[in-house]
Amino acid sequence: MARNGHGSKTIKSVGNAFRILEALEANEPMGVTELSDDVGLSKGSIHHYLATLLEHDFVERCNGKYQLGLRPLTYGGEVREREKVFQIGKEGVDRLAKTTDETARLVVERGGYGVTLYQSTHHDRSGIRTHLGTQEDLHSTAAGKAMLAAMDDERIDDALEWGALPRHTDNTIVDESSLRAEIDDIRSRGIAFDDEEQFEGVRCVATALVTEMDELLGAISVSGPVDRIDDETFSEDIPQEIRNVAGVIEVNTTYLDWME
Repeated sequence: MARNGHGSKTIKSVGNAFRILEALEANEPMGVTELSDDVGLSKGSIHHYLATLLEHDFVERCNGKYQLGLRPLTYGGEVREREKVFQIGKEGVDRLAKTTDETARLVVERGGYGVTLYQSTHHDRSGIRTHLGTQEDLHSTAAGKAMLAAMDDERIDDALEWGALPRHTDNTIVDESSLRAEIDDIRSRGIAFDDEEQFEGVRCVATALVTEMDELLGAISVSGPVDRIDDETFSEDIPQEIRNVAGVIEVNTTYLDWME
């Protein structure tokens, strides 16, 4: 057994199994040799882990290679259904996708990352490379920055590794003072922008979802390619649509809390 960052004992073999699943999630179908090189385990060990994961439908064979199976999707769906913000926000996200004709998402913060809880695309030409469960850095996405702006400074410091913020594009803000200034601006205007900061060629607008008691629920966002989202759409039209939907979601959250 090993110990994690919280001082608790962990089981190494379970950790290895998760590393294999993460490798498969990040790549195309992989062979045993590819997995061995990626994860750093012997091919014999990889065979044993894959046999167990196959038996429980966590992975499946595909033309002599391995890819994720459907079992994780079942778990992800169950987790999502338990999230109150998903129940309340799904309809609004669908409406955002329809009115903007772009990709709309509902994102929550978990473990210092923004996690896509729900995504709605009004057409199949969005080019957005996200899906249910996608994890993204908070500092480089509109949804992430919107949620950071809804946190107090202590929680921000817990969520971010200052001095080690990864750069995804030339526009990614990685300097602490610049990001703190950006967060202050977002607090003032209530809207966060990502102008090719996470993906080149993609713009995104977002706002945080917060209860009357200042509880951060998550964020809603709209993303699309720069050739469709011009400056006026980016700075005026989409922000107004997002404000309208966020207001409805927050009112519905208050009503649901009152009913409970």
